[in-house]
Amino acid sequence: MWHKISWRLLKQELKRGELTIMAAAIVLSVTAVLALSVFTERLQAGLMARSAEFLAADRVLSSGRDIPQEWITKAEQEGLQTAERVVFNSMAFAGEQLALVDIKAVGDGYPLRGELRVAEQPYGAEQVAQGLPQSGEAWVAAALFQELELAIGDTIEVGRSQFVVSKVLTYEPDVGFSVFTDSPNVLIRYQDLAATELIQPGSRVRYNQLFAGTLEQLEQYEAWLTPQLNEDTHNWRSIEDGDSPLARSLQRAERFMLLASLLGVVLAATAVAVAAQRYCQRNYDVVAIFKTLGANKRIIQRIFVLHLLLLTFISITLGLLLGWLIQSQVIYWVSQQLGTALPQSGWQPFALAAATGLVSAVMFTLYPLLRLISIPPLRVLNRDLTGNNAGRWLHWLASGGTIYALLLIYSQQWLLSSALFVGGAVAAIILLTVSRLFIRVSRQAGMQAGSSWRLAMAGLQRRAQANSVQMLSFSTAIMLLLLVLALRNELLADWQAQLPDDAPNYFVINVARDDVQNLQQRFAEREIVANDMYPIVPGRMTAVNGVPVRDEVTKEEDGDAADTATNNAEQREGFGRELQLTWRDTLPPNNTLVAGQWWGDDAQPQVSIETGVADRMNLQVGDELEFNIGGSVFTVPVTSIREVNWGSLQPNFFMIFNTATLTDFPATFISSFYLEPERKSELYELFRPFPQVSLIDLDAIIGQLREVIDQVSLAIAFVLVVVIIAGILVLLAQVQASLEEREKELVILRTLGASAKLLRQSVTYEFVILGAISGLIATLAMELALWILQTQVFDMQASIHWRFWLIGPVAGAVVVGLMGRLACGRLIKRNTAQLIRRLA
Repeated sequence: MWHKISWRLLKQELKRGELTIMAAAIVLSVTAVLALSVFTERLQAGLMARSAEFLAADRVLSSGRDIPQEWITKAEQEGLQTAERVVFNSMAFAGEQLALVDIKAVGDGYPLRGELRVAEQPYGAEQVAQGLPQSGEAWVAAALFQELELAIGDTIEVGRSQFVVSKVLTYEPDVGFSVFTDSPNVLIRYQDLAATELIQPGSRVRYNQLFAGTLEQLEQYEAWLTPQLNEDTHNWRSIEDGDSPLARSLQRAERFMLLASLLGVVLAATAVAVAAQRYCQRNYDVVAIFKTLGANKRIIQRIFVLHLLLLTFISITLGLLLGWLIQSQVIYWVSQQLGTALPQSGWQPFALAAATGLVSAVMFTLYPLLRLISIPPLRVLNRDLTGNNAGRWLHWLASGGTIYALLLIYSQQWLLSSALFVGGAVAAIILLTVSRLFIRVSRQAGMQAGSSWRLAMAGLQRRAQANSVQMLSFSTAIMLLLLVLALRNELLADWQAQLPDDAPNYFVINVARDDVQNLQQRFAEREIVANDMYPIVPGRMTAVNGVPVRDEVTKEEDGDAADTATNNAEQREGFGRELQLTWRDTLPPNNTLVAGQWWGDDAQPQVSIETGVADRMNLQVGDELEFNIGGSVFTVPVTSIREVNWGSLQPNFFMIFNTATLTDFPATFISSFYLEPERKSELYELFRPFPQVSLIDLDAIIGQLREVIDQVSLAIAFVLVVVIIAGILVLLAQVQASLEEREKELVILRTLGASAKLLRQSVTYEFVILGAISGLIATLAMELALWILQTQVFDMQASIHWRFWLIGPVAGAVVVGLMGRLACGRLIKRNTAQLIRRLA
């Protein structure tokens, strides 16, 4: 019998629309989680697949020795595509000319991701390469044509083999971001490598095995392979590894989409909580009637539990359907914009969305349902009687714990979840304190105001506790919306600052000291704006405060293991490689001092170090560093520490010295400049007088970075729409929650002769005040949460966002005031008789 009553009650309230807000909140929570999860998962997979071109594969295994054949065989058995790549330095000869080059020997199938591009002449029109060089042929970079005075069809000698130069190599997807590898590339077939006889015992060679396949195949193979890898010899990596501008952009994009999705989850869960509270309040009379008719507590509990479970099941089903439809349409639109299909997602987002709806419905209705069941039968005679208020602290604990649990489950990142949760908790504490103080002093201000304002202040006084909770919901929604907007602007501004339209797209390196002035003059004649010329001196850091630093060595170079262990105990960690050192008098662009002082005109030896180096090697201002440059050993004090923007695609350095320290050492120079794509053909004539100069083309890298940013911008727009809808639903749910009490007030005020105009103005003023205060507190909480996210999650410079201190209160006042006015407008239009009949 009780289950029939529960079903009838559900159908009746669905017809009356009493469950609209709660059902919509559950539907939205499921829809938001599913749509955002599927969309971000598919977009991220698409980004990774597109960005994998920078590795020429999905995964790369790099080693200093031959990679075992059984590892490759196992990968092929797992269904993965594989290709070989061997990279090393050597000399190339053409007639009487010679040059140091980077030899890249690649096997069939290379590249597994991306494409090679070639041209018929240096800096000429490029085209996608069809296949690889034929056996006995080589594709070489344009810089080598200048250095060796080559032409298409000429022969170069590499080791004991000769190769016919058949194409100009203009783009390799895995060329990398380093501008200090100044040797031009020569691409040959892997099958031709043995004949060169260049690889001998002790040769410095990197063996790379490229892998491509589905994520499941890669993860399965990685689980098998990882236990067999030697950290000293092998390096297994994906595009997300490393510290390249692309890796950082992808990581930030992934974190932002995750953050925005989390905000959607929080807002949807908040809407469920508010709607559940109102639903249970509206059923107080129903429970009282049931009890007067003889129903016991257990029967009532079963009726409403089943009632809510049925509502939850229907809402989750609708949410899953709606979420799937929304994400499919958005994915289709994004795919059309990007010109590529995005990979399919798995079943996990559907399970996560259903679990979110179920957890939100159960946990946020638990306490209101307990109060509902405890309603006394006397309420049929005294409408002021409510359920037991004991255990309210448990309700707040359960609600807060549920939200935090949802954040952790969804993100699996405790720092990001904690930052959001702490920001919200601080906002709640500050809001409750400020709202109580404001309501306490509002009585005097209300008495001095006009009648409309006086009535609004009186309403705030009467509903002090309810208004505090209401303002908490308003401020939470506003805070999260402001947080998404602020971070979106910060991220896009940061990316745009790194990649403006005139960002340098060429690096010129290995410029001799005598050629610096001539090259700058040629730039000026052609109206090419170049950045500063930086001198480059190779050197090693050998000691810190008199303690030798340790270089990384392979096991073949260890020597006696016991002696090595003894020496390591007495040494500090070092770079393990030669550094590119530079000097200058002024602080470089994209560098910010965080400790110490710049040297100015001081001629005493000094060095400035980058913050990452300082943290990793535990260095600070005042430490004495010892360097060895070409056998010349000297000591220099650290006088400043710099923060460097490594994503600027401009020359950056770990160590910068003052001019007096290094100016006497022989150096080459490096710079960067921007040249319009249509002027690319001018490069050959521009650099023909400088055959030793190497030119690095970054156009392809910059183009793909911009493509990643464009894709993320589309994702941000979609995520922002979902979050805004969730925020609006929270505001609507909270406004609706106060309508029943306002109906009672309107009956009394209309009976006493209050006009509709007076009531409209007082209601508007009351909601405007609530919205303005909520917006102000939301802005404060947003700044706190944003500071944590910028410094701890996104690795960005923290700053105060002054414009939001105006936007927050104004937007809160306008939006909340407008929604309150619209929600209460239909009540104000009713006459006294209609209101009394509605409350009867």
